Amino acid sequence: MKTSLPPRSRLGFSLVEVVVAIGIAASTITLMIGLLPAGLSNFRDALNTTVTSQIGQRLLYEAGQTDYAVLTAAPATKPTRYFDDEGTELADETGAIYHALTRVQNSTAIPSAVGGAAQNNLATVLVQVVLNPENRPLTLAGAPVGPTDPPEGTLDPTRTNQKFATFTGHVAKSL
Repeated sequence: MKTSLPPRSRLGFSLVEVVVAIGIAASTITLMIGLLPAGLSNFRDALNTTVTSQIGQRLLYEAGQTDYAVLTAAPATKPTRYFDDEGTELADETGAIYHALTRVQNSTAIPSAVGGAAQNNLATVLVQVVLNPENRPLTLAGAPVGPTDPPEGTLDPTRTNQKFATFTGHVAKSL
């Protein structure tokens, strides 16, 4: 008696081979879908970092272009500025995703061998950009008590759970 193999399809694949291929494809697609949330989370974090950096650099650039007397005029903590998800400045907090705080220290101590000497022609500009889509109130630091305390009118990292980045620059007075 002659035995014969099961008939093959016209393409040359048996049903078993097709089922195995579908099983491999299904498991691969399931794994890819499982990685999707992590990928989207990383993408969102990278986008927030990029926009935050662009806002911080823009505000430091504007400070460098501002007349020194206007920049160092009171108050030291400038009004909060608001930005949308693309980094475009808004008139108020309606629709704002990022809040930017700018503080200007009128004189800067430059380290030397005998201690820091205050330089009255050099201002330190501190820009803090906060990711705040819920428009929650910002917790600002009071007058510093110790040398490690943040400057007055800036965000205190120990008292806030909001994500923020700090950018620092110096602006010199033209003599």
